[in-house]
Amino acid sequence: MPIIVVTLCFILFDIITGLLKGIKCNKLNSTLLRQGLLHKLSEVLCVVGAFAAPYGLQQMQVDFKLPLLEGVGVYICLMEIISAIENLCEVNPKLNKLFAPYLEKLKKKDDKDE
Repeated sequence: MPIIVVTLCFILFDIITGLLKGIKCNKLNSTLLRQGLLHKLSEVLCVVGAFAAPYGLQQMQVDFKLPLLEGVGVYICLMEIISAIENLCEVNPKLNKLFAPYLEKLKKKDDKDE
């Protein structure tokens, strides 16, 4: 259960930093908010599904153990941390100086993967 709480806290953290970024950049509008909230809702549903999957398999008498919740939780937390840092860098230029080199490396790696 703590994995769910931690993951949901990271999702909430990213929502808050995204709102700060929107306020700072004067880009707060209902379309972007709706889009962002739908993305966050899909993440929450992934967490719920990962939590429920072992119970469903158990009810179907499938003896298969997979740390699905842990994997989904770690992935979402890492994704939210990076997103929150990007948001905070746009709000605070001093943070951008600190994190920009690392974010650039992540973006270059992501571009190569595509």
